Amino acid sequence: MAVFIENQLHERIGEVLDDRDESFMRACESGPRRSVRHAVGRHGDTMFNTFQLMLLLEELRELPPGLRTETVRAVEEAAESAIRKQGYLFFSGD
Repeated sequence: MAVFIENQLHERIGEVLDDRDESFMRACESGPRRSVRHAVGRHGDTMFNTFQLMLLLEELRELPPGLRTETVRAVEEAAESAIRKQGYLFFSGD
């Protein structure tokens, strides 16, 4: 899983890669069926706008300590960056 930070023009300005243990993907898949993080697909592409990113941040910050890995925190930082730029996060699955 690659996570790309995009600005308003959809230009890629940064990226985060999931770790070997796929800790970010595991955090997404552990979400309730109607959660924002559960919408991130392992085998497809997903894009979140600033409103959706605020919801994602809330969900990621509420994860139990065992799921809040360094990679998850890096995705949180990427989401914060995209929000500041009024941009997007683009999640590229396998």
